[in-house]
Amino acid sequence: MIDNNPTGITHEEDSIDIIALLKTVWSGRKLVVKSVAVFFIIGCIVALSSPVIYTSQTTFVPQTSDDQMSAPKGLGSLAGLVGIDLNSVGSSSDSYLSPLLYSKIADSEEFSILLLSEQLISLEGETLTIKDYLTKDAGGFNLIGFIKKYTIGLFSSDSPEADLSNPTLDTYNFISVEDFELITGLREKFSIELNEKEGYIKVIVTDEDAFMSSQLVSLVTKNLQSRIIALRTNKIKERLEYSKEQYDIKRREFEILQNRVAQFKDSNKNISTAMFLSQLEKLQSEYSLQQNILMTLASEYNNNKIKLNKDTPIFSVIDEVYVPNRRSAPKRSMIVIIWVFLGIVLAVGYILAKTPVMNILSELKGDA
Repeated sequence: MIDNNPTGITHEEDSIDIIALLKTVWSGRKLVVKSVAVFFIIGCIVALSSPVIYTSQTTFVPQTSDDQMSAPKGLGSLAGLVGIDLNSVGSSSDSYLSPLLYSKIADSEEFSILLLSEQLISLEGETLTIKDYLTKDAGGFNLIGFIKKYTIGLFSSDSPEADLSNPTLDTYNFISVEDFELITGLREKFSIELNEKEGYIKVIVTDEDAFMSSQLVSLVTKNLQSRIIALRTNKIKERLEYSKEQYDIKRREFEILQNRVAQFKDSNKNISTAMFLSQLEKLQSEYSLQQNILMTLASEYNNNKIKLNKDTPIFSVIDEVYVPNRRSAPKRSMIVIIWVFLGIVLAVGYILAKTPVMNILSELKGDA
């Protein structure tokens, strides 16, 4: 008979002896119990010392008066907001921003800088800006920030700030180190979620103060909507201003010509010569031409005003902002469970690895 196992190694030798492992763990059960007790205490301390976080949010849908009911699901309403007609085949979107960039608006430094100057009010009636509020929060002791400052921060060099008094730098935007840190902290407090399928935008803010979190949601939403409106109506506003400027110029020219015609008729009431009729016909022809041009410009100006009103987004709020009365973090029970699990894993790992590691070290010493 042919030996199919020439090496002589049995499957029993290759397999893990579960019973032996369990016996090893059971022999070290006291260590496991001590480890669980220690890590349970640590988990309780971490859970109780973790700051309480409240979450406020609002959900709204941007709409315009020319929204099409037959638009495809997904980005239909959002595409209509920026002037992209998904129902027309030949529409060009080269001059418009993608709706997917709305969340990027909130990530811009310009958006955050404007937010820093917005006003908040505390429960005590104190008025302060978001910048003051963030600076006040940053004044407390931050363990993570302290460790980062005196570990990684020791090896990083801050670049010197630019001399903003130099007039040649007026065309550039500079952000101070303090403002940049505040912007970073502010961005960690809020997030913008764009639901492509349903076509709505959700603004979420987390903060240690429930009342402040609801105010931050309102301010972020207001600034985001203002920015969307500005981007959406930028082109039509330019056309509206240009058409108004041209209309005002032609209206003044028409009024001057109108006075000229009246003065010419008044000064030649009793004259009916061919020269008079020729000049009068010339003035009246110019008057009619300028009148037609003025009416055309007036029509264009009115059409642009109508289009501006038509294209200005209207935001339908689905979920109103409210002051949360329950914390969203920390999940204290989950924190304790994680620490207890970590204690079990470390204790069991130590028990199982202790004997093999000691044997390896003994062999190494014997070989030496």
